[in-house]
Amino acid sequence: MRSPIRGRRTAGAERSTATRAIVPRDPAALSGGPLDPSIAAIRSGLGPFRRRLWMRRIVRRALVILAVVLGTEAVLWAAARVVPLEAAPTLAAIIPVIGAAVLVVLAIVARPSIGETAVAVDVEGGLLDRLTSALALAATPGTEGSSAEATSSAEPDRELELLERQRRDAVAALVRAPHDLFRPRIRRAPVVAALAAGLLLIPLLLVPNALDLRIAQDRTVREEAARQADKVDKIATDLTARTQDPNDPRSRLAQELRDLAQRLRDHPGDLDANLARLGTVEGDLRATIDPAAEQRAAALAALSRALSSAATGTPDANRDGDPDKAAKDAEKAAEDLDKLTPEQKADLARRLTELQNTAQQAGGGAGIAARDAAQSLAAGDTAGARDALVRLADAVRAADRSVATNRDLAAAASRLQDSRRDLADSGKPTDQIAARPSASPPTGQAPGTPNPSASQGQGQGQGQGQGQGQGQGQGQGQGQGQGQGQGQGQGQGQGQGQGQGQGQGSIGGGGSNARFLGSGIGGTGSFRGPTQGNKPALVGPDQRTVYAPFDRLGHPGDPSYVAGTGGDGQTQQGNQTGSGSTNPVLTPYEQVYSDFYDYALTTLDRSYIPLSAKDFVRDYFSSLDPSH
Repeated sequence: MRSPIRGRRTAGAERSTATRAIVPRDPAALSGGPLDPSIAAIRSGLGPFRRRLWMRRIVRRALVILAVVLGTEAVLWAAARVVPLEAAPTLAAIIPVIGAAVLVVLAIVARPSIGETAVAVDVEGGLLDRLTSALALAATPGTEGSSAEATSSAEPDRELELLERQRRDAVAALVRAPHDLFRPRIRRAPVVAALAAGLLLIPLLLVPNALDLRIAQDRTVREEAARQADKVDKIATDLTARTQDPNDPRSRLAQELRDLAQRLRDHPGDLDANLARLGTVEGDLRATIDPAAEQRAAALAALSRALSSAATGTPDANRDGDPDKAAKDAEKAAEDLDKLTPEQKADLARRLTELQNTAQQAGGGAGIAARDAAQSLAAGDTAGARDALVRLADAVRAADRSVATNRDLAAAASRLQDSRRDLADSGKPTDQIAARPSASPPTGQAPGTPNPSASQGQGQGQGQGQGQGQGQGQGQGQGQGQGQGQGQGQGQGQGQGQGQGQGQGSIGGGGSNARFLGSGIGGTGSFRGPTQGNKPALVGPDQRTVYAPFDRLGHPGDPSYVAGTGGDGQTQQGNQTGSGSTNPVLTPYEQVYSDFYDYALTTLDRSYIPLSAKDFVRDYFSSLDPSH
C-alpha cells in the first residue's frame, strides 16, 4: 500500500511546540477522478485559512527583509562619511529594490500547501488532527471514491462507514473553527533591528556630509576633463586643417594633442597627472615658438609692400602687404627682365638694395636673395637676377608660412594654457575660484580743460626732416596725451621720423633717406577719454569720447606703411614749436569699443602671453564694456 503521508516535516509557529506534525499530501493532486464531497468541502473550507497563513508568513519575512535593508542602508551611509562614495545614492536606491525582489521570491516559496494549512488549523484551532487525518486517509489509494462504492455495495463495509463518519466530523470541526486564526505574529528581534537601523539613518541622512563637497569636486573634475578633451581635440582638428604635411610641426602637435585628449577621457579623475601632462605639452610647445615672429611678420609685410612696389613700379601695388601677391609680383618681374631697359634694371637694382635690411629681418633667405638679385642686375647678369628673384619669391612665401606656423602654434599654446587653467580651477573650491584676484584697469589721467599755454593734449605742431636720394622711408610720430604724429616721406632708403608734443606743441622730426619724414601733432588740449573705467551713471557726455581718427590712421590691426621714392641719402633734423588747438576728431567710445576689444583678443590668441596678463587685458576691457 502506498503511504498516504509525505515524508517532509515542517516546524513553525503554526504548530505547537510539543507537536511536530507530518504534513499530508493534497488528495486533489493524487486523485485522477472526482473527490469525495466531504474532502472537497474540507479543501474549500481551508482556503481562507490558507490565505491568512500565507499572509502571516509574508509579514514575518517582510520584517526580516526590512531590518536587513535598513541595516545595510545604515552601514552604507556610515561608510560614506568615512570614504567618499560617489555611488552611494545609487546604491541606496538599489538596496530596497533588491530587498523587494527577495521578498517576492520568499513570498512565492512560502505559500502554504493544503496539508500545511490543515496541520496549522488543527494545532492552533484545537481540532485534534481531524483535518490532517481526513486528508491523509483520503490520500490513501482506493479511498478517493469510497463513498460511492459503499452505497452500491450489497454488503455494508464497516471500514468505509468509519471513514465517512471521520470526514463528516472533520467538516463539522472546520466549520466550528475560529475564523481569526493565523493573526500575524511579530518577532521582536527583526523589529528592534529595524528600529535601531532607522534611528541611525536619521542623523546619517539629515546631517550634512563633509565628503559630499569632495565628491562634487571630483565629479566636476571629471566633467571638466571631458570638456577640455573636446577642446584639445578641436585644437588638433584646427591644426590639421591648416596643413597636410606630415613633417609640419602642426601635424606632429595635432597627433600629440589627440593622444592628450584620449588620456583625459581615459583618466578624467587623475587631476594631477592630467595637469602635469598638459603642462609638459604646453612647455614643449612654448619652446618651439619664436618670440620674434610678430616682428618678422611686420618686416615681412613691409618687405611685401616694398617688393611689389619695386617689381611693378607702382607705389600702391600691394597696400596690404600680402606676401603671396609680393611673391607673384617678383616672379612676374623675373619673367619680364628681358623687356626692361638698362635704366629700369638699374632702378630695380637700387630698390632691391634698399629693401635688403627689411628682407633680412623677414627671413635670412629673403635678404640673401634680394642681395643676389641686386648684384646680378648691377652686373648685367639677367639670368642670375631672374634666378635670384625666383628665390626671393620662394623665400617670401617660406617666411609667410613660417609666420603662419608660428602664429598657429602660439594660438594652440594659448588655448592649451586656457584649458590647463580651467582644469586646474575645477579642482579648487568654488570660493577660491571666485576670490581669484583680477587685475584692475589702469586709471587714465584726470580730466582737465584745454589751456593753450600749459596743458598737454591735442594741438598741432610741425617738424620736418627731408633727405634726397632713392630709398624707402618710414616715419612715426607720437604725442603726449592724445597727441599723434605721422610720418610720410619721399625718397628711397631707410628712414624714421618721430614727433613729440609737449607744452606749446613742439615736435621733433628726423629722418634718413626718406621721402617724407613726418609731421606730428602735439600741443595743447586735455585727455578726453574714459578715466575711471565704465561708470555710465557718473561719466558725463564730454568724457565718453575718445580720440579715434580712423579715417586718417586706420582701424586697429590695419597695416601701417610709408611710401617713398627718390633721394640719395642726406639726413636732416627738424624741430618746430607751435601753439596747439583742440582736435575735433573725437568719437563716442561705445562706437569704437568693439574694434579695440576684437584686436586685443586677436593679439592674445596670436601670442603666448602669461595668464595674469591675459586676465589683466580681459578685465580691463570688461570694465569698459558699454553693455554693463
